[in-house]
Amino acid sequence: MNELGFEHLVFAGNGMSGMACVEQLVRSGAVFDITMFGDEPHPNYDRTQLSSVLAGERDIDSIILNDIEWYQEYGIRTRLGIRVEEIDRLNCAVRSSDGDWTSYDKLILATGSGPEIPIIGGLEKTGVFIFRTLDDTRRLAEAAGPGVRAVVLGDWLAAEAARGLRKRGCDVVIVESGNSSDLQLESVLGGKRVEAVRFASGEEFGADLVVIATNLEPNIWLARSAGLEVNRGIVVNDQLETSDEHIFAIGGCTEHNGKTFDCFPPLLEQAKVLAANLAGARRRSFTDLDAVFQELTASPFHQRAE
Repeated sequence: MNELGFEHLVFAGNGMSGMACVEQLVRSGAVFDITMFGDEPHPNYDRTQLSSVLAGERDIDSIILNDIEWYQEYGIRTRLGIRVEEIDRLNCAVRSSDGDWTSYDKLILATGSGPEIPIIGGLEKTGVFIFRTLDDTRRLAEAAGPGVRAVVLGDWLAAEAARGLRKRGCDVVIVESGNSSDLQLESVLGGKRVEAVRFASGEEFGADLVVIATNLEPNIWLARSAGLEVNRGIVVNDQLETSDEHIFAIGGCTEHNGKTFDCFPPLLEQAKVLAANLAGARRRSFTDLDAVFQELTASPFHQRAE
C-alpha cells in the first residue's frame, strides 16, 4: 500500500480490456493507487478500428479511447512505451524494460494477444509487416499505394488488412492460414527487400509487401516465466485470479475453463467481474457469465479482442 493506505494496482498492459477494468473501478468510486505499463508509446486506443485507419477512413486521433488528460484526471500513473519484463512473486514487484522495479499489492496481467508468426523464410526483409498495432498500421499505410502488390497471410484479420490495403490502391492477394500444403507460403524472396513469395508447390508470385495478419494467440510469456499456470492462455478462476492470489489476468491473454477469447464483449464482462472483485465484491463470478459470453460472441455486433 502507498503512504495513504491505498492498495497499489499494477497493470501489465494498456489495452482495451485492462483499461475497461480501470474504467469500471473509476465508476465504482473505489480508490486505488494505479500504475499502468504499456508496450506501446500511445494512450489506449480502439484496436478494432485499425483497418479503418489503414483504409484512410479514420485518423489516429479518432480511435484514441482515453487520452493522457484522462489518465491524469483520475491520478493514474502511466508508463507508456515501457513493458513489464519480469515478475518477482516473492517480493510482489515487477521489473520493467527501463530497469526499474515497481512493487504491487495486486498485479493485473493484461498482456493481450498477438498474431501467430508462421515459420517462413525471409520474414526479416524490408516490406514484411505484422498487422497488429497502431505503429504497424501507420508504417503499412505509408508503404501502401496504387499498384503496390501485397500478399496478406491470415484469416479474419487478413480480410480486414486486405480491405484497408485495397482502399489505398494496392493489388492484394490473401493467402489463408492452414490452406493445403501446395498453397502454403514457404519463403519471401528478394535481396534486402521483398520481391516475391514462393509457395510450397514451388510457384512464385511477385510482391512488394507481405503482411502477416494471422490468428491471434494469447501472450503468456510473462506469466510462464514467473511460474504461473498457463496452457494456451494464462489460466484464471471464476474471479480472474491466476495461480498466485496476488496476480490476476484479463483479456486476450486469459484462459478460463479451457476457453480463450478473441472478441471484445466477453472481455468487457471480464472487466466488470475483475473490477468488482478488486473492489471487494467477490460475489461477481466469471462462471455465472459464461452463457452471456456465448450469446455475445454469437452476436453479429461482436468485435474482435485486443
